[in-house]
Amino acid sequence: MNLEELAFKLNTFNSTTGVTYAATLLDDNSALEVVCSVNPDASIFVVVSDQQILSVTPLFATTDVQAPLRDELNKTLLTLSPVIPLSSIGLQEDNYVLFGAMPVTTVFENIAHELEVQADNTTDVLVALESYFEQTELTEEV
Repeated sequence: MNLEELAFKLNTFNSTTGVTYAATLLDDNSALEVVCSVNPDASIFVVVSDQQILSVTPLFATTDVQAPLRDELNKTLLTLSPVIPLSSIGLQEDNYVLFGAMPVTTVFENIAHELEVQADNTTDVLVALESYFEQTELTEEV
């Protein structure tokens, strides 16, 4: 399945539980940006190679983490990763990401399900890790 085909199928799909997708082919045709109605704030970037479909959701930058807690965060992520269904956590350059991989032979319904789970996992991971993030004070305009 190529990216155009996948985008069309996602954009016209409505799961039995009402989950929908908005998939946009990026300008250079190298990836899809997918937004799942389960978590519309988290984009999932999908690429397809000859053998696998890779889905990546940016989580946060290393600079978003309180400096004294970075080592503890990494240990927590190594512990947390095996219990997140259908997703793994990784580091790309200076950004933490949630990702999944499927063979290109995966049937469309399973692709849609895995993207839904990844969107849901994004929320769970960010909530579980919120105590590691830099705390910014909100200021009220007077």
